[in-house]
Amino acid sequence: MNGTTINNFNDCNNNNNEKNQSIKQTIPQYLRNVVLPEVIQYEEILSKNFGRLLYIIFVYGSWIIIFTKGYPLLLSKNQSHVPLYHEQIGYIVFATCLASWVTASYVSPGNVTRETLHRYDNYPHDNLLFVEHQICQTLQIKKIARSKYDKYTHRHIPRFDHYCIWLKSPIGEENYRFFVLFLIVHAMTCCYGFSIVSRLFWGMMLNSSLLTPTFMRQVIVLVYIMVTEHIILACVNVFMFIMSVLLLAFLGFHLYIISNNMTTNEYFKWRKVWKWYEWESKRQSQSLSSSSGKAILKSEVNVSSSSSVAIQHRSKIFDTVVADGTHDEEVAGSTTLNTRKDNTENTIINPGTIPKNIYNLGIVQNVYEVIFPRSRRKLESRIKTI
Repeated sequence: MNGTTINNFNDCNNNNNEKNQSIKQTIPQYLRNVVLPEVIQYEEILSKNFGRLLYIIFVYGSWIIIFTKGYPLLLSKNQSHVPLYHEQIGYIVFATCLASWVTASYVSPGNVTRETLHRYDNYPHDNLLFVEHQICQTLQIKKIARSKYDKYTHRHIPRFDHYCIWLKSPIGEENYRFFVLFLIVHAMTCCYGFSIVSRLFWGMMLNSSLLTPTFMRQVIVLVYIMVTEHIILACVNVFMFIMSVLLLAFLGFHLYIISNNMTTNEYFKWRKVWKWYEWESKRQSQSLSSSSGKAILKSEVNVSSSSSVAIQHRSKIFDTVVADGTHDEEVAGSTTLNTRKDNTENTIINPGTIPKNIYNLGIVQNVYEVIFPRSRRKLESRIKTI
């Protein structure tokens, strides 16, 4: 009897051990096959939308605070320093801010494919930043001037400017105007919001019984009111001030490149060209002080007098292979000056004059091309003929 009981007990233990072992094997399989793919999927979604989420949290979170904390101050009976019509203006500004973000996010930048190649092939190659007869290594299509493959959306973007994380969209030929409008609206929104909230705080300080005649004491009272009574609204106001400065600076940069008919992508490539010319010119001037340098310089000048050879020299500035072993999508891409220095350590090149940007047609025409992109004009003319 005791033996039978012991055997039954051992069998139960064995069954429990098998169950435990099965559970131990099942849980990792479940985590690996079910939970982990879900986590990876949500992580990818979060990483792709991280910029948008930050934009929504900071911008529309600030708007919520203004509506819930700032509007009661604006509409209070004791407030007389900010006109009440700013209540309606605030709603209009909010709607404009939202509309500019949605429009800039969802308007297509353009997409160069074999079918749309004729529509976007509107610019000549300058054989400096953009060389003729190049093929996009990823999509195996003709690489038109001023275009670039965007690794985030896996599309070839005409007149590529940059990828904007706040809009989750590349900025190209057909949506650049809406991006600039987005910048203008948000810069003006931050400036407007900062001025109104500051006036509200200043009015509260003037109405305070703690008012003292000296300016420094007024400032102390103002800071006291902001910190002790309206700290959240004060933080939003500081945020709007900082964003006003940053957005106005960013807007100024884009107005500059618009006036010169550049994109952000092209601007940084031109910086490499300018640095290379500056460096070669410096080496040339230094070589003139030595007789051996003069001989090298003279032969180099004779060779470089040919325009075709000059183009080859300029193209070598940018010839490079990216880290993954494929050729850079932009011929005028990512070569550092150090690479060029190593290759030409013992050779003096007469760089000549800095080449001009052939796309710069004058400020009026440059602005016109942003507002009315060439691809859209070509499409509209085709529709009219049909």
